[in-house]
Amino acid sequence: TAPENILCLTYTDAGAIAMRKRLVSFIGSSAYKVTISTFHSFCNDIIQENLDYFGKLELDAISDLERIDLFKKLVDGFDKNHPLKRFRGEVYYEIKRLQNLFSAMKREDWTPEYISQKIDAHIQLIEEAEPGSEYYKDYRYVRKSGNNNPGDWKPKFADLKENHEKLRAAANEFPHYQKLMRQAGRYDYDDMILWVLNAFKNDQNFLLNYQERYQYVLVDEYQDTSGSQNELINLLISYWDSPNIFVVGDDDQSIFRFQGANVQNIQQYHSRYEKELYQVMLTDNYRSSQHILDTARVLIENNQERIKLPGLSKVLTAQNNSYADSIIRPEIR
Repeated sequence: TAPENILCLTYTDAGAIAMRKRLVSFIGSSAYKVTISTFHSFCNDIIQENLDYFGKLELDAISDLERIDLFKKLVDGFDKNHPLKRFRGEVYYEIKRLQNLFSAMKREDWTPEYISQKIDAHIQLIEEAEPGSEYYKDYRYVRKSGNNNPGDWKPKFADLKENHEKLRAAANEFPHYQKLMRQAGRYDYDDMILWVLNAFKNDQNFLLNYQERYQYVLVDEYQDTSGSQNELINLLISYWDSPNIFVVGDDDQSIFRFQGANVQNIQQYHSRYEKELYQVMLTDNYRSSQHILDTARVLIENNQERIKLPGLSKVLTAQNNSYADSIIRPEIR
């Protein structure tokens, strides 16, 4: 295929540079025609190619200080009955949590309506929990306690509902914050992915243009993709029933969870393409001795969020001959 029809996406600039260097050694100067970039730079390139379409000619990236000022402005605008309004002490106490929530909403492409539905579903799950279930035991009295009879609600259920309503109110402020950003002529890096994602979802011709351009998609460090990044990939390859998609991922190596990475993307990918999927398990290790690999496996098997897939082996074999006779063993101290 033509190199300009290939898209390689990775998580860091360092990863993109390393891939480019490797590719140049394989195929020479044609490697510079292959699009190799991070998700953010890929979306930024699309925006720069279509500035009129996005109407972003006057926007600049927001600084940390400007972001705090916008959040203060947002909090100052809460009415007196707002669940997050504070009149004493640290009146801007909620800013950090609002910032974290809005960032997660952008990364995962969650709407206030989506969060509200999840809140209602969670409360309903607790209210309809059968006697003997964990939810029932967590939030209702199982036996008589003081003035409380079996089946009465524990105080923690009222606390949960109060916190959920605070979360609902916070999520509903997201459109207001985005409006303040636009009025200030600012954007952040997560906005770039959302702009392109919304363009792909709402403009079929715009999406078709990039589906035609990128017919082969390769994704590195797939375990570190967020919900919005994963949706971006899915839209790009959605033209084909059996797309040309290649991903590399390791759920035991998901190090960017704080930035929205979701190892469940690997499981969903496997389910979606199960019939056509060709799997390559990388179990040869050239970095460590077998002693280290065996000890690491015993430790990491305690992880709660490991992916369970048919034929998936997590038993690594040391293949570096220079370590073959190593007698150095890991110690627990």
